[in-house]
Amino acid sequence: MIGLVLLTFEFGRRFFSERAGFYGALVTATSVGMFIFTRNVIPEGIYALEFTAVFYLFLRAWTGSLDPRVGYWGASAVCALAVLTRGLIGMLFPAGAIVAFLTLADGWHRWRELRLVSSITLFLSITVPWHILAGLRAPGFYWAYFINEHINRALGTRVPHDYSAVPLWLWWIEHVAWLFPWSFFAPLMVREFPALRKWRHNSEPGYQARLLLLVWAGVVLLFFSIEGGSRMEYYSFGAWPALALLLGLGIADAEHRNDRWLRWISLSLAAIGVLVAILTAHILQVAARDSASDHFIADVHTHDVSFYRYSMAHVLDLTPQALADLRLPLIIVSVSFFVAFVSAWILRESRRPFASTVALAVGMIGFFVAANSAYSTFESSLSSYGLARELNQTLRPGDQVAVYGDIRVAPSIAFYSHVRVLLYNASDSNLELGSRFPDAPKTFFTDRDFSALWKGARRALLIVPADKTQEVLQRLPKDSTWILATGAGKTVYVNQPPPDGSAVAVLYP
Repeated sequence: MIGLVLLTFEFGRRFFSERAGFYGALVTATSVGMFIFTRNVIPEGIYALEFTAVFYLFLRAWTGSLDPRVGYWGASAVCALAVLTRGLIGMLFPAGAIVAFLTLADGWHRWRELRLVSSITLFLSITVPWHILAGLRAPGFYWAYFINEHINRALGTRVPHDYSAVPLWLWWIEHVAWLFPWSFFAPLMVREFPALRKWRHNSEPGYQARLLLLVWAGVVLLFFSIEGGSRMEYYSFGAWPALALLLGLGIADAEHRNDRWLRWISLSLAAIGVLVAILTAHILQVAARDSASDHFIADVHTHDVSFYRYSMAHVLDLTPQALADLRLPLIIVSVSFFVAFVSAWILRESRRPFASTVALAVGMIGFFVAANSAYSTFESSLSSYGLARELNQTLRPGDQVAVYGDIRVAPSIAFYSHVRVLLYNASDSNLELGSRFPDAPKTFFTDRDFSALWKGARRALLIVPADKTQEVLQRLPKDSTWILATGAGKTVYVNQPPPDGSAVAVLYP
């Protein structure tokens, strides 16, 4: 993300202006979605950086400010890295955008300078070896990778079906939140789009950059608008750097023209700041009737693991009681938005445009601080770190640790406890394919073989989510089941009591 912010600045500075590049970097660094979706390890931030590098190198070579061999070969090599990062869309999106750009800019007569043969050769030399090795070492890889994970996922027929698609109308509306507060400047961004009648008759680098940014964002957004099999909230992340640059350019140009739209947008954001403060005061007044709980998980409404097929589904776990536990983050957000957005409007009215735009970014820092605090509060509900730390105090060599249901019940236990986790009754698991390999260790257990494991001489631990407690108790033998630990909405059962018996409550008399 740091690299993406810096490259966004360089992209905007070189093709537009220093202020446009700085504003584009601000949008990248302080948008809500850019923060939320890069706090955990997903490849979106990495391939967004790679996409930005591909288009930056291509455009510099295309406009003559960089040696074509360096530019086109560099773009090809980075595109290959994007494939290794995110699969075939690492090639599909850059190639689709460049083809659309060449078509709209009437640039196909320059196709020879693209060095297609050498560029494709370089691309294949980076991408092909890994795919060949993966196919040789993992039977069924080619079907799983090319068919199941690409074509079937796009069609909504991937096996297992442990994902979903955000409704298209909601997916588009959510971009207002992911690019907030800068999404309110979208009308200024639209003004930067090239006029249709000029697309084929303007070779000025800044104009070419506008066109490439437009088709870059357009290809990604159009693809996920058509493809409805799997559409998560953050799937358009690869287009956000282009939108950030167009937003930064739109704000910079509007400030240069002293566009009246800036004043109305700033007034709208100031009104939002006031509204957030009023709503927060109301929420706190209602929440004051309930005392804040020391156990946040007791105040949220959790669902079955299959419910969380959308990235933001946990938001629906919140209850009025849970909001009472989030008093401090709510206060920080409301104060930050109120002070920053109102100040930005006042500065805009005082003809201090640069300070006004920076004030919005400073206000988002308060949001990030509050969000980070809220995530810490959510940890007891969302993370198994505390439970794993408690288990680590009792685990000994030879212990067998199992999870009831899919690995998504407690995926971080293996990480924090450094143990291999077994899966008991894990139907529809996305790990099941690998279990079919001849050299795969025994990982999946049914009632029959898990019963043998539980009655064996080795100590076995079973991690069970709260909503599966009764279901599990009907399966475990009453004379050899004890509670070892609880936490994060889960209970850890063990088939042997510790020698002193002090840390384990007997489940059955």
